[in-house]
Amino acid sequence: MGNEMNKYKLQKSIWIGIALVLLIAASIYQHFASNQDTLDVLRQGELAAAAYENLPGGANTFKLFDAGQALLGYGVISSASGYGGKITVLSIVDVGGILQKAVIIAHNETPLYLNKVQNAGLLEKISGRSIAQGYADIDAVSGATVTTRGIVKAVQKGTGQLGNEQFGLNIPLENTINLGWQDFVALALMVLAFAGSALKLKKLRSWVLLVSVIFIGFVLNASLTYSNYVNLISGNLPNFLERPVWYLMVPGILLVTVLWGKNVYCSWLCPFGAVQEGIFRGLNLWTFTPSQKIQSMSRSYRWPILWFVAMITLIGNHPGAASYEPFSVFFDGRGNWAQWAIMGIVVIMSITLLRFWCRNFCPVGTILDYATQLKHRLVGLQIGKNEVINQVPMRTAEQAGCSEHQPCESCSKAKRTKMTAQDKGYILIVSAINILIIISLLMNFRL
Repeated sequence: MGNEMNKYKLQKSIWIGIALVLLIAASIYQHFASNQDTLDVLRQGELAAAAYENLPGGANTFKLFDAGQALLGYGVISSASGYGGKITVLSIVDVGGILQKAVIIAHNETPLYLNKVQNAGLLEKISGRSIAQGYADIDAVSGATVTTRGIVKAVQKGTGQLGNEQFGLNIPLENTINLGWQDFVALALMVLAFAGSALKLKKLRSWVLLVSVIFIGFVLNASLTYSNYVNLISGNLPNFLERPVWYLMVPGILLVTVLWGKNVYCSWLCPFGAVQEGIFRGLNLWTFTPSQKIQSMSRSYRWPILWFVAMITLIGNHPGAASYEPFSVFFDGRGNWAQWAIMGIVVIMSITLLRFWCRNFCPVGTILDYATQLKHRLVGLQIGKNEVINQVPMRTAEQAGCSEHQPCESCSKAKRTKMTAQDKGYILIVSAINILIIISLLMNFRL
């Protein structure tokens, strides 16, 4: 038995090592694949450009010439921080200082929200104005505020530098920490959540979750998504001065989770988790009890799917496509049909199973749950219990210390019995959602 266990652990370690090496290779490939020929990039904004001349400055600034070496105008490539990471914009300015065209040439945004901004005509509203006029009067697109600000900020940084250096203007260039009232509310919620968890204020948890549903869910639609972590892997990070709260929410929460050994985000802050929990508490109308073995087996597919999604989005140079979660559908009514189907199934299943999405599919929860175990594994302590999962009067096979070679008592009993109709139904539902996740990923690439 001992030799079989050691062989199993060795095989598992080898496969994990191979997966990590491939993931690192995909990240490196994504970095180099994003490089484009400069003239090809400039021609996305000015088709007549046949040659260019580099100009000095913090942003990539160029004079553009046609085939006869006549000056067409200027092109400037600049970046600012969106919701998912850097948004890079090419701004084309004529010799009179008028912005002729703005083109997004690289981004890490969720496709649905970038499309929302583009369909609202933001780039057309920016174009046609003097660079001396600025863009302070440009309204944010509802439901995509951070993406809107990122695009406008990128154009403002590039044209501001161009105006000061080539047109003798005196346009102020901001270089301060950008914090809005929404950031302060999000920060306050984080402080309340961590303090409440540390002090075990169970009554406060319900109120924090309620505010999170309203504010993080419906107002900001800014739940943590898998694309945030794929961007960490790829190194496509926003500017700290422009998005300081991103660093608190993404790497900050991950780091605190590792150091503290508690998954506070999922149990205290996640708006979609709170919605599922509310549905279960209020509408638990019937009992659905698939075996622990079947539930454990269903959860075992989470990591392979996360690895596959990360590989595809990195190789395809589209980290924003990794946001396959149904959050945007539920809180904003926007998503592809696969996400709508996922959301519908999850809401129905939440009536009978506590946090069905969180238990079986959520990529952020999977990462943060592993982070809670990492501390205990590193220091050799017993793995702590998850705050939310332990509210359910049952243990998973993992919590019971069950493995393929050392099954727990409940799993041993399950092996001796046939699958029930509920087991078969559960497998069918979980399989359908996993298929829908892959479909949603592929549809995100098409947007």
